[in-house]
Amino acid sequence: MKRLADSVPVAPSSSSLPPKKPVFLTKAQREQLALQRRQEETEDQKRRQSHVLSNLSHSRPSSDAAPPTATANSDRDRDRDRDRDRDRDRDRDRDHRDRDRDRYSRDRDRERDSERRNRDRDRDREREEEAKVRERARLDKLAERERDKELDAIKEQYLGSKKPKKRVIKPSEKFRFSFDWENTEDTSRDMNALYQNPHEAQLLFGRGFRAGMDRREQKKLAVKYERELREEIRKKEGVEEKPEEAMAQKLKEEAAELYDTFDMRVDRHWTDKKLEEMTERDWRIFREDFNISYKGSRIPRPMRSWAESRLSEELLKAVERAGYKKPSPIQMAAIPLGLQQRDVIGIAETGSGKTAAFVLPMLTYISRLPPISEENEAEGPYAVVMAPTRELAQQIEDETVKFAHFLGIKVVSIVGGQSIEEQGFRIRQGCEVVIATPGRLIDCLERRYAVLNQCNYVVLDEADRMIDMGFEPQVVGVLDAMPSSNFKPENEDEELDEKKIYRTTYMFSATMPPAVERLARKYLRNPVVVTIGTLERQLI
Repeated sequence: MKRLADSVPVAPSSSSLPPKKPVFLTKAQREQLALQRRQEETEDQKRRQSHVLSNLSHSRPSSDAAPPTATANSDRDRDRDRDRDRDRDRDRDRDHRDRDRDRYSRDRDRERDSERRNRDRDRDREREEEAKVRERARLDKLAERERDKELDAIKEQYLGSKKPKKRVIKPSEKFRFSFDWENTEDTSRDMNALYQNPHEAQLLFGRGFRAGMDRREQKKLAVKYERELREEIRKKEGVEEKPEEAMAQKLKEEAAELYDTFDMRVDRHWTDKKLEEMTERDWRIFREDFNISYKGSRIPRPMRSWAESRLSEELLKAVERAGYKKPSPIQMAAIPLGLQQRDVIGIAETGSGKTAAFVLPMLTYISRLPPISEENEAEGPYAVVMAPTRELAQQIEDETVKFAHFLGIKVVSIVGGQSIEEQGFRIRQGCEVVIATPGRLIDCLERRYAVLNQCNYVVLDEADRMIDMGFEPQVVGVLDAMPSSNFKPENEDEELDEKKIYRTTYMFSATMPPAVERLARKYLRNPVVVTIGTLERQLI
Protein backbone atom coordinates (compact mmCIF):
# COMPACT_ATOMS: atom_id res chain seq x y z
CA MET A 1 0.00 0.00 0.00
CA LYS A 2 1.45 3.31 -1.07
CA ARG A 3 0.93 6.39 1.01
CA LEU A 4 -0.69 9.26 -0.87
CA ALA A 5 0.81 12.75 -0.31
CA ASP A 6 -2.46 14.47 -1.10
CA SER A 7 -5.17 14.48 1.55
CA VAL A 8 -8.91 14.65 1.13
CA PRO A 9 -10.15 18.31 1.10
CA VAL A 10 -12.10 19.24 4.26
CA ALA A 11 -14.23 22.19 5.26
CA PRO A 12 -12.65 25.09 7.04
CA SER A 13 -12.62 24.38 10.69
CA SER A 14 -12.27 26.48 13.74
CA SER A 15 -9.23 26.56 15.84
CA SER A 16 -10.97 24.57 18.48
CA LEU A 17 -11.32 21.47 16.24
CA PRO A 18 -8.35 19.11 16.17
CA PRO A 19 -6.61 18.56 12.74
CA LYS A 20 -7.72 15.52 10.76
CA LYS A 21 -5.34 12.79 9.87
CA PRO A 22 -4.50 12.15 6.14
CA VAL A 23 -6.56 9.47 4.42
CA PHE A 24 -4.72 6.68 2.63
CA LEU A 25 -6.27 5.71 -0.78
CA THR A 26 -5.94 2.50 -2.68
CA LYS A 27 -4.76 2.28 -6.30
CA ALA A 28 -8.29 1.78 -7.60
CA GLN A 29 -9.46 4.87 -5.70
CA ARG A 30 -6.60 6.95 -7.11
CA GLU A 31 -7.45 5.86 -10.69
CA GLN A 32 -11.11 6.73 -10.12
CA LEU A 33 -10.17 10.21 -8.84
CA ALA A 34 -7.94 10.74 -11.89
CA LEU A 35 -10.78 9.79 -14.24
CA GLN A 36 -13.15 12.18 -12.48
CA ARG A 37 -10.63 15.02 -12.69
CA ARG A 38 -10.02 14.39 -16.43
CA GLN A 39 -13.76 14.27 -17.10
CA GLU A 40 -14.27 17.56 -15.35
CA GLU A 41 -11.48 19.18 -17.41
CA THR A 42 -13.04 17.90 -20.64
CA GLU A 43 -16.49 19.25 -19.72
CA ASP A 44 -14.93 22.60 -18.80
CA GLN A 45 -13.15 22.82 -22.18
CA LYS A 46 -16.37 22.00 -24.08
CA ARG A 47 -18.18 24.64 -22.11
CA ARG A 48 -15.60 27.30 -23.05
CA GLN A 49 -15.72 26.32 -26.76
CA SER A 50 -19.50 26.55 -26.87
CA HIS A 51 -19.29 29.94 -25.27
CA VAL A 52 -16.79 31.19 -27.91
CA LEU A 53 -18.94 29.87 -30.79
CA SER A 54 -22.05 31.55 -29.40
CA ASN A 55 -20.20 34.87 -29.23
CA LEU A 56 -19.02 34.51 -32.87
CA SER A 57 -22.52 33.75 -34.12
CA HIS A 58 -23.85 36.90 -32.48
CA SER A 59 -21.07 39.05 -33.98
CA ARG A 60 -21.65 37.92 -37.71
CA PRO A 61 -23.28 40.53 -40.05
CA SER A 62 -25.38 37.92 -41.82
CA SER A 63 -25.96 34.22 -41.44
CA ASP A 64 -24.83 33.34 -45.03
CA ALA A 65 -21.49 35.15 -44.95
CA ALA A 66 -18.46 32.89 -44.50
CA PRO A 67 -15.58 33.76 -42.23
CA PRO A 68 -12.62 35.43 -43.95
CA THR A 69 -10.28 32.62 -43.07
CA ALA A 70 -12.57 29.94 -44.53
CA THR A 71 -13.03 32.01 -47.73
CA ALA A 72 -9.28 32.36 -48.22
CA ASN A 73 -8.82 28.66 -47.67
CA SER A 74 -11.52 27.79 -50.22
CA ASP A 75 -10.00 30.17 -52.81
CA ARG A 76 -6.58 28.65 -52.31
CA ASP A 77 -8.00 25.14 -52.66
CA ARG A 78 -9.82 26.18 -55.85
CA ASP A 79 -6.59 27.59 -57.33
CA ARG A 80 -4.72 24.47 -56.37
CA ASP A 81 -7.34 22.25 -58.03
CA ARG A 82 -7.29 24.42 -61.15
CA ASP A 83 -3.47 24.20 -61.35
CA ARG A 84 -3.62 20.45 -60.81
CA ASP A 85 -6.18 20.05 -63.62
CA ARG A 86 -4.09 22.23 -65.93
CA ASP A 87 -0.95 20.18 -65.20
CA ARG A 88 -2.87 16.95 -65.72
CA ASP A 89 -4.20 18.18 -69.08
CA ARG A 90 -0.74 19.33 -70.11
CA ASP A 91 0.75 15.91 -69.18
CA ARG A 92 -2.05 14.15 -71.06
CA ASP A 93 -1.43 16.28 -74.15
CA ARG A 94 2.31 15.66 -73.90
CA ASP A 95 1.72 11.90 -73.60
CA HIS A 96 -0.50 11.99 -76.69
CA ARG A 97 2.12 13.94 -78.62
CA ASP A 98 4.88 11.54 -77.57
CA ARG A 99 2.72 8.57 -78.48
CA ASP A 100 1.91 10.06 -81.86
CA ARG A 101 5.56 10.91 -82.44
CA ASP A 102 6.66 7.35 -81.55
CA ARG A 103 3.96 5.88 -83.78
CA TYR A 104 5.01 8.15 -86.60
CA SER A 105 8.71 7.29 -86.18
CA ARG A 106 7.89 3.57 -86.08
CA ASP A 107 5.78 3.85 -89.19
CA ARG A 108 8.49 5.86 -90.91
CA ASP A 109 11.18 3.30 -89.95
CA ARG A 110 8.93 0.48 -91.09
CA GLU A 111 8.32 2.18 -94.41
CA ARG A 112 12.02 2.92 -94.82
CA ASP A 113 12.93 -0.72 -94.07
CA SER A 114 10.28 -1.93 -96.46
CA GLU A 115 11.55 0.38 -99.19
CA ARG A 116 15.13 -0.74 -98.54
CA ARG A 117 14.11 -4.41 -98.72
CA ASN A 118 12.21 -3.77 -101.91
CA ARG A 119 15.21 -1.98 -103.42
CA ASP A 120 17.55 -4.79 -102.37
CA ARG A 121 15.14 -7.38 -103.74
CA ASP A 122 14.83 -5.50 -107.01
CA ARG A 123 18.60 -5.06 -107.20
CA ASP A 124 19.19 -8.76 -106.52
CA ARG A 125 16.57 -9.69 -109.09
CA GLU A 126 18.20 -7.40 -111.64
CA ARG A 127 21.62 -8.85 -110.89
CA GLU A 128 20.29 -12.38 -111.25
CA GLU A 129 18.67 -11.46 -114.54
CA GLU A 130 21.89 -9.85 -115.74
CA ALA A 131 23.89 -12.89 -114.64
CA LYS A 132 21.46 -15.18 -116.45
CA VAL A 133 21.69 -13.05 -119.58
CA ARG A 134 25.49 -13.06 -119.43
CA GLU A 135 25.58 -16.80 -118.80
CA ARG A 136 23.15 -17.40 -121.68
CA ALA A 137 25.26 -15.21 -123.97
CA ARG A 138 28.42 -17.02 -122.88
CA LEU A 139 26.86 -20.41 -123.53
CA ASP A 140 25.57 -19.27 -126.91
CA LYS A 141 29.00 -17.95 -127.84
CA LEU A 142 30.63 -21.15 -126.62
CA ALA A 143 28.17 -23.27 -128.59
CA GLU A 144 28.78 -21.18 -131.69
CA ARG A 145 32.52 -21.56 -131.25
CA GLU A 146 32.16 -25.31 -130.82
CA ARG A 147 30.02 -25.53 -133.96
CA ASP A 148 32.67 -23.61 -135.88
CA LYS A 149 35.35 -25.97 -134.59
CA GLU A 150 33.23 -28.96 -135.55
CA LEU A 151 32.72 -27.58 -139.07
CA ASP A 152 36.43 -26.89 -139.39
CA ALA A 153 37.20 -30.43 -138.30
CA ILE A 154 34.75 -31.84 -140.86
CA LYS A 155 36.26 -29.68 -143.60
CA GLU A 156 39.74 -30.74 -142.55
CA GLN A 157 38.75 -34.39 -142.63
CA TYR A 158 36.93 -34.43 -145.97
CA LEU A 159 38.45 -31.52 -147.91
CA GLY A 160 41.97 -31.52 -146.56
CA SER A 161 42.44 -27.77 -146.60
CA LYS A 162 45.66 -27.91 -144.59
CA LYS A 163 48.54 -29.81 -146.04
CA PRO A 164 50.89 -31.31 -143.47
CA LYS A 165 54.42 -30.04 -143.64
CA LYS A 166 57.06 -32.56 -144.42
CA ARG A 167 59.31 -33.10 -141.46
CA VAL A 168 62.94 -33.91 -141.92
CA ILE A 169 63.59 -37.20 -140.16
CA LYS A 170 67.05 -38.15 -139.03
CA PRO A 171 68.31 -41.54 -140.25
CA SER A 172 68.64 -42.69 -136.64
CA GLU A 173 64.97 -41.86 -135.96
CA LYS A 174 63.62 -43.22 -139.23
CA PHE A 175 62.91 -46.72 -137.94
CA ARG A 176 62.45 -45.85 -134.28
CA PHE A 177 59.06 -46.76 -132.93
CA SER A 178 57.20 -43.87 -131.32
CA PHE A 179 55.30 -44.71 -128.17
CA ASP A 180 53.61 -41.31 -128.00
CA TRP A 181 50.39 -40.33 -129.73
CA GLU A 182 50.11 -37.11 -131.62
CA ASN A 183 47.36 -34.64 -130.81
CA THR A 184 45.72 -35.22 -134.18
CA GLU A 185 45.28 -38.90 -133.36
CA ASP A 186 43.36 -38.22 -130.16
CA THR A 187 39.77 -39.36 -130.72
CA SER A 188 38.73 -39.16 -127.08
CA ARG A 189 37.89 -35.47 -127.40
CA ASP A 190 34.78 -34.49 -129.29
CA MET A 191 33.40 -31.12 -130.30
CA ASN A 192 29.91 -32.06 -129.24
CA ALA A 193 29.07 -30.83 -125.74
CA LEU A 194 27.03 -33.98 -125.15
CA TYR A 195 30.22 -36.04 -125.29
CA GLN A 196 32.41 -33.47 -123.58
CA ASN A 197 30.34 -33.47 -120.37
CA PRO A 198 28.91 -36.94 -119.94
CA HIS A 199 26.19 -37.19 -117.32
CA GLU A 200 26.55 -39.77 -114.61
CA ALA A 201 23.51 -42.03 -114.61
CA GLN A 202 21.63 -42.27 -111.32
CA LEU A 203 20.10 -45.72 -111.31
CA LEU A 204 16.67 -45.92 -109.70
CA PHE A 205 15.91 -49.56 -110.45
CA GLY A 206 17.22 -52.92 -109.30
CA ARG A 207 19.97 -52.61 -106.70
CA GLY A 208 21.03 -49.22 -108.03
CA PHE A 209 24.51 -50.35 -109.11
CA ARG A 210 26.21 -51.00 -112.44
CA ALA A 211 27.85 -54.35 -112.97
CA GLY A 212 31.59 -54.65 -113.43
CA MET A 213 32.43 -51.55 -111.36
CA ASP A 214 33.47 -51.08 -107.75
CA ARG A 215 30.34 -50.87 -105.65
CA ARG A 216 31.99 -48.72 -103.01
CA GLU A 217 33.03 -46.12 -105.59
CA GLN A 218 29.48 -46.08 -106.92
CA LYS A 219 28.12 -45.54 -103.41
CA LYS A 220 30.57 -42.67 -102.83
CA LEU A 221 29.52 -41.04 -106.11
CA ALA A 222 25.83 -41.46 -105.21
CA VAL A 223 26.36 -39.84 -101.79
CA LYS A 224 28.31 -36.99 -103.40
CA TYR A 225 25.54 -36.42 -105.97
CA GLU A 226 22.90 -36.43 -103.22
CA ARG A 227 24.87 -33.88 -101.16
CA GLU A 228 25.28 -31.54 -104.13
CA LEU A 229 21.59 -31.87 -105.00
CA ARG A 230 20.54 -31.04 -101.42
CA GLU A 231 22.87 -28.03 -101.32
CA GLU A 232 21.39 -26.74 -104.57
CA ILE A 233 17.83 -27.17 -103.27
CA ARG A 234 18.67 -25.39 -99.99
CA LYS A 235 20.34 -22.58 -101.91
CA LYS A 236 17.26 -22.03 -104.07
CA GLU A 237 14.91 -22.10 -101.08
CA GLY A 238 17.22 -20.01 -98.89
CA VAL A 239 17.19 -22.58 -96.08
CA GLU A 240 20.20 -23.42 -93.94
CA GLU A 241 21.31 -26.95 -93.26
CA LYS A 242 20.01 -28.39 -89.99
CA PRO A 243 22.39 -30.18 -87.60
CA GLU A 244 20.47 -33.46 -87.84
CA GLU A 245 20.62 -33.34 -91.64
CA ALA A 246 24.37 -32.73 -91.54
CA MET A 247 24.80 -35.64 -89.14
CA ALA A 248 22.72 -37.93 -91.37
CA GLN A 249 24.78 -36.91 -94.42
CA LYS A 250 28.00 -37.58 -92.52
CA LEU A 251 26.76 -41.05 -91.53
CA LYS A 252 25.93 -41.78 -95.18
CA GLU A 253 29.42 -40.72 -96.27
CA GLU A 254 31.02 -42.90 -93.60
CA ALA A 255 28.84 -45.84 -94.63
CA ALA A 256 29.86 -45.35 -98.27
CA GLU A 257 33.53 -45.65 -97.26
CA LEU A 258 32.99 -49.12 -95.80
CA TYR A 259 32.73 -52.40 -97.65
CA ASP A 260 29.75 -54.62 -97.03
CA THR A 261 29.13 -58.26 -97.89
CA PHE A 262 27.81 -57.37 -101.36
CA ASP A 263 30.86 -55.26 -102.19
CA MET A 264 33.37 -58.08 -101.71
CA ARG A 265 31.71 -61.35 -102.64
CA VAL A 266 34.96 -63.26 -103.14
CA ASP A 267 36.89 -62.42 -99.99
CA ARG A 268 37.11 -60.06 -97.06
CA HIS A 269 38.55 -56.60 -97.31
CA TRP A 270 42.17 -56.06 -96.29
CA THR A 271 41.09 -54.06 -93.24
CA ASP A 272 39.46 -57.21 -91.83
CA LYS A 273 42.49 -59.43 -92.40
CA LYS A 274 45.55 -60.11 -90.33
CA LEU A 275 49.00 -59.40 -91.69
CA GLU A 276 49.72 -63.03 -92.55
CA GLU A 277 46.39 -63.32 -94.40
CA MET A 278 47.16 -60.50 -96.85
CA THR A 279 47.50 -61.56 -100.49
CA GLU A 280 49.09 -59.81 -103.45
CA ARG A 281 45.66 -58.58 -104.48
CA ASP A 282 45.07 -57.16 -101.00
CA TRP A 283 48.40 -55.31 -101.07
CA ARG A 284 47.59 -53.91 -104.51
CA ILE A 285 44.22 -52.68 -103.27
CA PHE A 286 45.92 -51.25 -100.18
CA ARG A 287 48.37 -49.25 -102.30
CA GLU A 288 45.57 -48.05 -104.58
CA ASP A 289 43.47 -46.92 -101.61
CA PHE A 290 46.28 -44.70 -100.32
CA ASN A 291 47.74 -43.71 -103.74
CA ILE A 292 51.10 -45.29 -102.91
CA SER A 293 53.40 -46.17 -105.79
CA TYR A 294 56.97 -47.49 -105.74
CA LYS A 295 59.86 -47.56 -108.13
CA GLY A 296 62.78 -49.80 -107.26
CA SER A 297 63.73 -53.35 -106.39
CA ARG A 298 63.24 -55.53 -103.31
CA ILE A 299 60.59 -53.25 -101.85
CA PRO A 300 59.24 -54.29 -98.43
CA ARG A 301 55.55 -54.34 -97.63
CA PRO A 302 54.10 -51.09 -96.30
CA MET A 303 52.87 -51.02 -92.75
CA ARG A 304 49.14 -50.81 -92.15
CA SER A 305 49.27 -49.56 -88.55
CA TRP A 306 51.77 -48.56 -85.89
CA ALA A 307 51.52 -52.02 -84.34
CA GLU A 308 52.96 -53.53 -87.57
CA SER A 309 55.78 -50.98 -87.90
CA ARG A 310 58.51 -53.01 -86.10
CA LEU A 311 59.49 -49.91 -84.13
CA SER A 312 60.83 -50.17 -80.59
CA GLU A 313 58.55 -49.87 -77.59
CA GLU A 314 60.05 -46.50 -76.68
CA LEU A 315 59.29 -45.07 -80.11
CA LEU A 316 55.77 -46.51 -80.14
CA LYS A 317 55.18 -44.97 -76.72
CA ALA A 318 56.47 -41.62 -78.02
CA VAL A 319 54.23 -41.90 -81.09
CA GLU A 320 51.21 -42.51 -78.88
CA ARG A 321 52.26 -39.63 -76.61
CA ALA A 322 52.51 -37.33 -79.64
CA GLY A 323 48.92 -38.16 -80.63
CA TYR A 324 49.58 -40.06 -83.87
CA LYS A 325 46.63 -42.44 -84.12
CA LYS A 326 47.09 -43.74 -87.66
CA PRO A 327 50.12 -43.47 -89.97
CA SER A 328 49.87 -41.34 -93.09
CA PRO A 329 50.53 -42.86 -96.55
CA ILE A 330 54.12 -41.56 -96.74
CA GLN A 331 54.79 -42.97 -93.27
CA MET A 332 53.27 -46.33 -94.26
CA ALA A 333 55.61 -46.60 -97.24
CA ALA A 334 58.84 -44.91 -96.07
CA ILE A 335 59.30 -46.25 -92.52
CA PRO A 336 59.73 -49.94 -93.54
CA LEU A 337 62.29 -48.84 -96.14
CA GLY A 338 64.19 -46.80 -93.55
CA LEU A 339 64.30 -49.72 -91.13
CA GLN A 340 66.11 -51.71 -93.85
CA GLN A 341 68.66 -48.87 -94.33
CA ARG A 342 67.50 -48.29 -97.89
CA ASP A 343 68.03 -44.98 -99.64
CA VAL A 344 64.65 -43.36 -100.18
CA ILE A 345 63.35 -40.61 -102.42
CA GLY A 346 59.98 -39.53 -101.07
CA ILE A 347 57.78 -37.45 -103.33
CA ALA A 348 54.82 -36.05 -101.43
CA GLU A 349 53.18 -32.74 -100.78
CA THR A 350 54.03 -30.52 -97.83
CA GLY A 351 52.09 -31.41 -94.69
CA SER A 352 51.75 -35.13 -95.51
CA GLY A 353 53.67 -36.33 -92.43
CA LYS A 354 57.14 -36.54 -93.98
CA THR A 355 58.89 -35.53 -90.74
CA ALA A 356 57.85 -38.65 -88.85
CA ALA A 357 58.59 -40.74 -91.97
CA PHE A 358 62.33 -40.03 -91.69
CA VAL A 359 62.72 -39.21 -87.98
CA LEU A 360 61.47 -42.58 -86.68
CA PRO A 361 63.85 -44.71 -88.85
CA MET A 362 66.67 -42.29 -87.99
CA LEU A 363 66.08 -42.71 -84.24
CA THR A 364 65.93 -46.48 -84.70
CA TYR A 365 69.30 -46.36 -86.47
CA ILE A 366 70.84 -44.17 -83.74
CA SER A 367 69.51 -46.36 -80.91
CA ARG A 368 71.62 -49.29 -82.24
CA LEU A 369 74.82 -47.23 -82.00
CA PRO A 370 76.83 -46.60 -78.81
CA PRO A 371 75.73 -43.45 -76.97
CA ILE A 372 77.66 -40.22 -77.40
CA SER A 373 80.29 -39.89 -74.67
CA GLU A 374 83.54 -38.03 -74.03
CA GLU A 375 85.39 -40.58 -76.12
CA ASN A 376 83.44 -40.10 -79.37
CA GLU A 377 81.77 -36.69 -79.02
CA ALA A 378 84.63 -35.05 -80.93
CA GLU A 379 83.80 -37.13 -84.02
CA GLY A 380 80.53 -35.32 -84.59
CA PRO A 381 76.88 -36.40 -84.68
CA TYR A 382 75.42 -39.64 -85.98
CA ALA A 383 72.79 -38.04 -88.23
CA VAL A 384 72.25 -34.75 -90.06
CA VAL A 385 68.94 -33.30 -91.24
CA MET A 386 69.04 -30.36 -93.65
CA ALA A 387 66.06 -28.08 -94.30
CA PRO A 388 65.82 -25.00 -96.54
CA THR A 389 64.50 -22.55 -93.95
CA ARG A 390 65.04 -21.80 -90.28
CA GLU A 391 61.35 -22.23 -89.45
CA LEU A 392 61.23 -25.70 -91.00
CA ALA A 393 64.43 -26.71 -89.19
CA GLN A 394 62.99 -25.63 -85.84
CA GLN A 395 59.77 -27.50 -86.59
CA ILE A 396 61.75 -30.67 -87.38
CA GLU A 397 63.71 -30.17 -84.15
CA ASP A 398 60.49 -30.02 -82.11
CA GLU A 399 59.18 -33.23 -83.72
CA THR A 400 62.52 -35.02 -83.22
CA VAL A 401 62.69 -34.04 -79.56
CA LYS A 402 59.11 -35.24 -79.14
CA PHE A 403 59.87 -38.68 -80.63
CA ALA A 404 63.21 -39.03 -78.79
CA HIS A 405 61.62 -38.36 -75.40
CA PHE A 406 62.12 -41.92 -74.08
CA LEU A 407 65.49 -42.58 -75.79
CA GLY A 408 67.68 -39.88 -74.25
CA ILE A 409 68.97 -38.71 -77.63
CA LYS A 410 70.30 -35.15 -77.77
CA VAL A 411 69.20 -32.93 -80.67
CA VAL A 412 70.91 -29.65 -81.68
CA SER A 413 69.70 -27.17 -84.31
CA ILE A 414 72.10 -24.98 -86.30
CA VAL A 415 70.29 -22.17 -88.06
CA GLY A 416 70.97 -18.59 -89.02
CA GLY A 417 70.11 -15.64 -86.83
CA GLN A 418 71.92 -17.07 -83.77
CA SER A 419 75.48 -17.04 -82.49
CA ILE A 420 77.62 -19.51 -84.45
CA GLU A 421 80.09 -19.78 -81.54
CA GLU A 422 77.31 -20.85 -79.18
CA GLN A 423 76.03 -23.39 -81.69
CA GLY A 424 79.54 -24.76 -82.23
CA PHE A 425 79.97 -25.09 -78.46
CA ARG A 426 76.73 -27.09 -78.24
CA ILE A 427 77.96 -29.43 -80.99
CA ARG A 428 81.31 -29.96 -79.28
CA GLN A 429 79.49 -30.95 -76.09
CA GLY A 430 78.16 -33.96 -77.97
CA CYS A 431 74.89 -34.70 -79.73
CA GLU A 432 73.42 -37.50 -81.81
CA VAL A 433 71.32 -35.45 -84.27
CA VAL A 434 72.05 -32.11 -85.92
CA ILE A 435 69.23 -30.27 -87.70
CA ALA A 436 70.54 -27.37 -89.76
CA THR A 437 70.17 -25.16 -92.77
CA PRO A 438 72.82 -25.80 -95.47
CA GLY A 439 74.44 -22.36 -95.28
CA ARG A 440 75.00 -22.33 -91.51
CA LEU A 441 76.12 -25.98 -91.46
CA ILE A 442 78.79 -25.43 -94.14
CA ASP A 443 79.99 -22.38 -92.18
CA CYS A 444 80.41 -24.52 -89.06
CA LEU A 445 82.31 -27.15 -91.05
CA GLU A 446 84.63 -24.60 -92.66
CA ARG A 447 85.39 -22.91 -89.32
CA ARG A 448 86.00 -26.30 -87.70
CA TYR A 449 83.17 -25.87 -85.22
CA ALA A 450 81.78 -29.25 -86.31
CA VAL A 451 82.91 -32.41 -88.07
CA LEU A 452 80.98 -35.27 -89.64
CA ASN A 453 83.45 -38.12 -89.19
CA GLN A 454 80.86 -40.58 -87.87
CA CYS A 455 77.75 -39.24 -89.61
CA ASN A 456 76.26 -41.94 -91.84
CA TYR A 457 72.62 -40.83 -91.90
CA VAL A 458 71.59 -37.72 -93.83
CA VAL A 459 68.14 -36.36 -94.62
CA LEU A 460 67.39 -33.70 -97.23
CA ASP A 461 63.92 -32.33 -96.52
CA GLU A 462 62.30 -30.32 -99.33
CA ALA A 463 65.34 -30.75 -101.54
CA ASP A 464 63.70 -28.97 -104.47
CA ARG A 465 63.27 -25.81 -102.38
CA MET A 466 66.89 -25.93 -101.24
CA ILE A 467 68.02 -26.15 -104.86
CA ASP A 468 65.67 -23.35 -105.92
CA MET A 469 67.02 -21.13 -103.13
CA GLY A 470 70.58 -21.62 -104.39
CA PHE A 471 71.86 -24.01 -101.71
CA GLU A 472 73.13 -26.68 -104.11
CA PRO A 473 76.87 -25.91 -103.50
CA GLN A 474 76.35 -25.97 -99.73
CA VAL A 475 74.42 -29.25 -99.89
CA VAL A 476 77.13 -30.83 -102.03
CA GLY A 477 79.79 -29.56 -99.62
CA VAL A 478 78.03 -31.12 -96.62
CA LEU A 479 77.56 -34.45 -98.42
CA ASP A 480 81.23 -34.49 -99.44
CA ALA A 481 82.28 -33.81 -95.84
CA MET A 482 80.68 -37.09 -94.72
CA PRO A 483 82.71 -40.33 -94.83
CA SER A 484 82.41 -42.15 -98.15
CA SER A 485 83.64 -45.54 -97.01
CA ASN A 486 80.19 -46.76 -95.98
CA PHE A 487 78.40 -46.42 -99.31
CA LYS A 488 76.10 -49.24 -100.23
CA PRO A 489 77.24 -51.57 -103.02
CA GLU A 490 76.46 -50.61 -106.59
CA ASN A 491 74.86 -53.97 -107.33
CA GLU A 492 71.20 -53.55 -106.48
CA ASP A 493 70.64 -57.31 -106.26
CA GLU A 494 73.13 -57.66 -103.43
CA GLU A 495 71.41 -57.83 -100.07
CA LEU A 496 72.56 -55.53 -97.27
CA ASP A 497 74.00 -56.78 -94.02
CA GLU A 498 71.72 -55.47 -91.29
CA LYS A 499 74.54 -55.59 -88.73
CA LYS A 500 76.82 -53.39 -90.82
CA ILE A 501 76.47 -49.62 -90.82
CA TYR A 502 75.82 -48.18 -94.25
CA ARG A 503 75.42 -44.61 -95.32
CA THR A 504 71.68 -43.97 -95.54
CA THR A 505 70.27 -41.00 -97.43
CA TYR A 506 66.68 -39.80 -97.28
CA MET A 507 65.54 -37.21 -99.80
CA PHE A 508 62.08 -35.68 -99.73
CA SER A 509 60.82 -33.39 -102.43
CA ALA A 510 57.55 -32.22 -103.92
CA THR A 511 59.00 -32.19 -107.45
CA MET A 512 62.07 -33.63 -109.15
CA PRO A 513 63.98 -30.89 -111.01
CA PRO A 514 67.19 -31.84 -112.87
CA ALA A 515 69.45 -30.59 -110.06
CA VAL A 516 67.72 -32.85 -107.54
CA GLU A 517 68.04 -35.77 -109.97
CA ARG A 518 71.78 -35.13 -110.23
CA LEU A 519 72.12 -35.20 -106.46
CA ALA A 520 70.11 -38.41 -106.27
CA ARG A 521 72.20 -40.15 -108.93
CA LYS A 522 75.46 -39.09 -107.29
CA TYR A 523 74.83 -39.72 -103.60
CA LEU A 524 72.01 -42.29 -103.45
CA ARG A 525 72.61 -46.00 -104.02
CA ASN A 526 69.75 -47.93 -105.62
CA PRO A 527 67.10 -45.65 -104.15
CA VAL A 528 63.45 -46.55 -103.86
CA VAL A 529 61.19 -43.81 -105.17
CA VAL A 530 58.01 -43.52 -103.11
CA THR A 531 55.31 -41.38 -104.68
CA ILE A 532 52.16 -40.37 -102.82
CA GLY A 533 49.38 -39.26 -105.13
CA THR A 534 50.10 -38.16 -108.67
CA LEU A 535 53.34 -36.58 -109.83
CA GLU A 536 53.86 -34.60 -112.98
CA ARG A 537 57.51 -35.54 -113.28
CA GLN A 538 59.03 -38.65 -111.75
CA LEU A 539 62.61 -39.76 -111.56
CA ILE A 540 63.74 -41.35 -114.83
